[in-house]
Amino acid sequence: MQAVDPLNEHLPQLEQMIAAIQNERYDALNQQYAELDQIYGMLYGTYVEELQYLAVGDPHNQPALKIGQQFELLKPCLRALHNELSLQEFPEAEEHLVQLQAHSRTLFALFDEYKAVAAAGQKYSDIPYTNELIRVGRHYLNGELAVEAVLGRFEIFCRFHELLENQVENLMPSPPERKTFDERLPDLQEALDLQMHAIEDLDLALERGDDEALAEALEQIAEAGEVLVEVYQALQKADLEPRRISCIRCGADNSIESRLCGACGGVLPQSAGLGTPVSTIALEEDGSNVESGESEELTRLRNLVEEAQLTSDPQELLSALSGFRERWERNRRKFERLEAPPAELPPEHGALLSKAKQTFAQALGDLEEGLQLLEDGATVLDAGLLEAGLSRMHDGESLFREFVKEFERAQESTGEP
Repeated sequence: MQAVDPLNEHLPQLEQMIAAIQNERYDALNQQYAELDQIYGMLYGTYVEELQYLAVGDPHNQPALKIGQQFELLKPCLRALHNELSLQEFPEAEEHLVQLQAHSRTLFALFDEYKAVAAAGQKYSDIPYTNELIRVGRHYLNGELAVEAVLGRFEIFCRFHELLENQVENLMPSPPERKTFDERLPDLQEALDLQMHAIEDLDLALERGDDEALAEALEQIAEAGEVLVEVYQALQKADLEPRRISCIRCGADNSIESRLCGACGGVLPQSAGLGTPVSTIALEEDGSNVESGESEELTRLRNLVEEAQLTSDPQELLSALSGFRERWERNRRKFERLEAPPAELPPEHGALLSKAKQTFAQALGDLEEGLQLLEDGATVLDAGLLEAGLSRMHDGESLFREFVKEFERAQESTGEP
């Protein structure tokens, strides 16, 4: 099987620009170069960001060093290409595009090497997010990394936990998983609760500089991770077990892939040939099965508001609001730890970061106001307060999505190779 060229997926502009020069079609070259330059900038920014998480003795230091050296080879080639396009020196530009292709293939190969070496290193958990937080936390406790490294990985881990909680709340197990899921749900919930308490303890330990409490919190996170992986594997095993469907005519069990009954030859329901989507918990690094929970969480709150009004029982709504407030408090503490943009940052970049920070503050304010209105409305079951709270929460979510876009734009504007 032929390996996929990463350039086709990540840097198609290189091939497109070469073809354009060869065919003397120069109109789109400057736009394609701008896209190319932005992608290299984002790659370099990601690389520099990762350097803060490397400690002396980590096995992936060597490939990280090679990646840095490769970027140094790539920079002058990219600058020369810019100058040649500006001067319309297209034959020379084509030569540098070919060189960039070679440099980029080497760069992507080094990224793969970095991931492979990192994966082969000491393992603290089978869950990548958990493993990386514990790895960085232990390096910090040994005096090998700064606290900023722990804060960075901790923030990512908190997002993973919140998305995992949301996924479990809305999980629809496949039929083969249902029995196992029901049996293991108490274990799953206990693991999530333990992980939540460990997150709170770790957050407090970082705030107070308490290394002993930090070490204990990391142990609890590792313990919770073991249970999560155990439940995940049990669900996978259940989903892989042979699926059966009963014949409508004679009642005999048949494989779910079967079209005809093996006992009487009767036609099985058409749905028998359709596989049921697997809905096990996603613990993968890319979080491919973990979707953002913001809009779903607000929808859930709306449903709970309606249910509370219909049943005159606000307890479930109040419980959900309590959980939301805990997450809001964590985000508020993170916001308070945000530092002002460094003085050496160009004014236009600093302005982007400051604007993003202002949007984040406004989003937190709207969410806090909406949360308070919902809590007050749930206590007395006041329809006006509940509706106003949902409306303010919606505004806060919209602002938060705006903040994410502004922050990404600010990061892109500062990522220069």
